[in-house]
Amino acid sequence: MDMSEMRLVSYADNGEDVVLMRAFHDRSAGTFVDVGAGDPTGGSVVKNLIEILGWSGVHVEPDPVFAARLESAYPTDIVVRSAIGSHSLTAPYYTFPGSGGLSTLDRRLARRHEAAGYEMTESTVVLRPLDDILREADVRPGFNLLKIDVEGWEEEVLAGARLKHWQPRVVAIEATEPHSRVRVGPGAERFIRSAGYELALFDGLNQFFVRNDEVELRALLSVPANVFDRYIHYRWYQLLPEPLRPTVRFCPW
Repeated sequence: MDMSEMRLVSYADNGEDVVLMRAFHDRSAGTFVDVGAGDPTGGSVVKNLIEILGWSGVHVEPDPVFAARLESAYPTDIVVRSAIGSHSLTAPYYTFPGSGGLSTLDRRLARRHEAAGYEMTESTVVLRPLDDILREADVRPGFNLLKIDVEGWEEEVLAGARLKHWQPRVVAIEATEPHSRVRVGPGAERFIRSAGYELALFDGLNQFFVRNDEVELRALLSVPANVFDRYIHYRWYQLLPEPLRPTVRFCPW
């Protein structure tokens, strides 16, 4: 394989964006909802969908630093500075500056990160049901992608979302505890399956669920990012001297 030319630069932690670009490469101007959006570059699952395929959507991010970066990067998208829960209330929020995205609403995980040596800051954050946010953002049922990365808070997010009503085509959800191979509990998966979804892929970090009626899409999502996708991670791309960087030219699968 000619490594001098790549199809994509991947910005996601585990090639999730490559899998999604493969599945949606022929779907321009799609719609996403990114819960726990984080930084608009490092770790982003939707950057390629936005910048190559012209997608738009809703970024939900309670961390004010990341939220400001998202607003600057995507001024025409909706950025919601809130956390998601099953009900509207105020809750403790634990942030870990410089950790690369360990902030959480889960006290158990927060104490574990603190014990591991991360500096923790405790504040409060407003929780809102995802149903309310989708309705206010005028998201239409049947949108393309719901991505959830909330560091142990997955069940609370799903408890406030009527998946059977909204029917996103794909639900991508982080499925292991932070910095760990340990799978999270089965509660989130039960929520998703009960709404009419099947598991297409577990890539070691994330689960990709697809609506039962999306047979072709499930097949495209069933294989993790691999050498035949012809991608390079942005961290490696940036480290290469410019003369040695491969040409990146997107082409459909």
